[in-house]
Amino acid sequence: MDRIKESFDSLPIAACFFDKNGVVRLINRRMLAITNWLQKGGIQSLAEMQSALQAPPASVCCLDPHLWIYRFPDGTALRFAQEQITTKAGARYTQITAADVTELIQKQNQLKAENAKLEKTNKRLRRLLAQMPEIIREEETLAMKLRVHDDIGHSILATRRVLLQNTDQKEIRATAALWEQSISVLYRSSQMRAQSEPLEAAKERAEKLGVRVLLAGDEPRTQRMRALIALAISECASNCVRHADGTELYVCFWQKPDCIAVSLTNNGAAPKGKITEGGGLSMLRQRIEESGGKMEIQSVPRFKLMLSLQEKEEAAYEGDDR
Repeated sequence: MDRIKESFDSLPIAACFFDKNGVVRLINRRMLAITNWLQKGGIQSLAEMQSALQAPPASVCCLDPHLWIYRFPDGTALRFAQEQITTKAGARYTQITAADVTELIQKQNQLKAENAKLEKTNKRLRRLLAQMPEIIREEETLAMKLRVHDDIGHSILATRRVLLQNTDQKEIRATAALWEQSISVLYRSSQMRAQSEPLEAAKERAEKLGVRVLLAGDEPRTQRMRALIALAISECASNCVRHADGTELYVCFWQKPDCIAVSLTNNGAAPKGKITEGGGLSMLRQRIEESGGKMEIQSVPRFKLMLSLQEKEEAAYEGDDR
């Protein structure tokens, strides 16, 4: 009998048995410790056990009343189960067991947290998809402006050749048509820019994606530099949502002797490797370098986009635009 009791005490699950009158007949050490938590002095009957589970003491937290899951003072979560059993001799007993489900509860809580995080990410992605047509239009507009820039360069060379050489009327008209087309596109572009301030418009677009843009330092005043920085903000905000799951974009300005420096960082996840420039970043680099500036991308320890924008070259550009 002692050997049976010793084996019963060594079970990994807490268990006890009550006879037909509800009196405890067999209980192992694990269940004995649990009943002392449920009721001071332990439990002597089935009715006391059921009452303690229905109204546990303050030190015991009921996690799920339907599944009989409780958290005890030592931090373990136990699931109780009640079952009627009958011996070969026909004697009936009520068996109550308590299984340790602490790890399962932890995994369940982790899963709930991951699901909540995924739902949040899905909402932000849906916002991003809703903004995708506008982003695509902006990228197409930027590509169009770059093509117009090339066309103007070609027009200048063609006009120079027309002026220096004796050319026929047909070629002069073709050159004039090219100039007219380029000027028309530039006029429409300038009208579009005049509708909204570049930095404020970029901040508003980022807000729609769920990214808050925080500016620090002295912002550049010239429209051309603000437009370049607005392009950088739009690209970084989009990448912040798509790749870093971030919610804030930090833009810092500071004056250097020969240029204005700008850094863009975010509060999202760090890149898993070296960042490869895609279409948006490549196009941004082209615009920055064409304006006489420099662009650098840092991947480690966190993402950082650094711009150096030349003020003198911009002023010369604006003065020649007549």
